[in-house]
Amino acid sequence: MGAEPRIILHSGLHKTGTTSVQAALRAHAGVLAPLYQVQLNAGPLRIVAEAARLWSAQPRPMAMRVYRRALRTWVQGLDLAPGQGLILSCEDLSGHMPGARGVTSYEAAPRLAAELAHQLRARFPDHALCFVLGTRAPEGWLRSLHWQQAKHHHMVENAEAFAARLREAADFTTLLAQIGAATQAPVIGAALERHGARPLGPVEAIYDLADLPADLRAALPPVTAANRAPVADLAEAFVALNRQDMPPEARVAAKAALLAAAATQ
Repeated sequence: MGAEPRIILHSGLHKTGTTSVQAALRAHAGVLAPLYQVQLNAGPLRIVAEAARLWSAQPRPMAMRVYRRALRTWVQGLDLAPGQGLILSCEDLSGHMPGARGVTSYEAAPRLAAELAHQLRARFPDHALCFVLGTRAPEGWLRSLHWQQAKHHHMVENAEAFAARLREAADFTTLLAQIGAATQAPVIGAALERHGARPLGPVEAIYDLADLPADLRAALPPVTAANRAPVADLAEAFVALNRQDMPPEARVAAKAALLAAAATQ
């Protein structure tokens, strides 16, 4: 991408180590600041993310206008120093997690990414822009999605039925190509299986693109992996609770008890 300052957009995908990426960026933001401003899901960007989620579930013109307006407010508020780049990490900029709110794919992601890229290019025309998206082997990804949804009372499908229904959402090769076509930007896939085991975890994929000085990168401390699933497979037990006719508070308590027991194993 040459010597221009860079905009690196990590807009997902859900359940591919994004929480660990963001924990590392939060911890490293001060050291990175002379070269990159770090933007995470907070303040005006949180409003953008909520608007992106809304449009993914309700792809209507009004929802897109809300998204564009939120984007404009956030982008115009960015203040980069001369030569400073931008690293953004927010998976909800790709819309709702598949399996939530009736969303079964990342169909909305290319359009959302195109609007994001358009406004950032207009604001920072001298910056080179690219996307890096976390990916994961389909079986493990679908299992992780199912676990995430099983925490909520609406999920009553078993893992096999859920995976069969959302199988097409795991076609990341096609999705990344669609985002590249929509944004006319480089789109790099970062497999969790490859990057998760590296010294700094999955954030290494972003740092590869950031072209950090070797001494700065070597001094960055590792951060404990975040939001890992429990050792015990509790998804089916949670689904069984979701299927029961019981008071919501009793269901919440039963799930908490299972989690507490799993934590001691």
